[in-house]
Amino acid sequence: GGMQRSFRFFFRGTGYDEKMVRELEGLEASGSTYVCTLCDSTRAEASKNMVLHSITRSHCENLERYQIWRKNPFSESADELRDRVKGVSAKPFMETQPTLDALHCDIGNATEFYKIFQDEIGEVFLKSNPSREERRRWRSALDKQLRKKLKLKPVMRMNGNFARRLMTREAVEAVCELVPSEERREALLKLMDLYFQMKPVWRSSFPARDCPDQLCRYSYNSQQFADLLSTTF
Repeated sequence: GGMQRSFRFFFRGTGYDEKMVRELEGLEASGSTYVCTLCDSTRAEASKNMVLHSITRSHCENLERYQIWRKNPFSESADELRDRVKGVSAKPFMETQPTLDALHCDIGNATEFYKIFQDEIGEVFLKSNPSREERRRWRSALDKQLRKKLKLKPVMRMNGNFARRLMTREAVEAVCELVPSEERREALLKLMDLYFQMKPVWRSSFPARDCPDQLCRYSYNSQQFADLLSTTF
């Protein structure tokens, strides 16, 4: 009604690249024993505990740990000092928000689509409660096809390389060969086409510069994508 208003927007970076986070926050490189950029878990601890994690690292703490690493106030050996600072080995020079990095966005998406592909091969939409044996057969058929067409070996746990290869047009076309219904094949191709149009936007640091056309269509595409997932799939 003519009243003056002011608005303030806070933008948070998401989908960081892990190598970049490690560099900005002064952490050891990605081969480090300290495997996580969000907590102090070591590789061995993380492999035993896949579920119960919380975000414990912070920029301020990384700065404090860097000072300990530099000064070694307790006159500890190199191994003891490294254990105390939990993988901080350089000065953190920029704060990153604790968030899912771009690699794990890819892994999360691929994990969901790996399930969708199996369901489409087994025509799960026609079955009310498929048995574990049926689901195992569908997964085996998918793994066999991916190995045959893409030389993609099955993995126990989704990783970055498998995720990137799985989420390609080549992989989707290979999966469609096993989907019995033409209507479902078309729906799956449409779903993946929307995904491929949206992906450059969230993978880019500067989408307005790198992929302006996809950015303009992003809102519409994401709504279409959500509608297709919630109805057809």
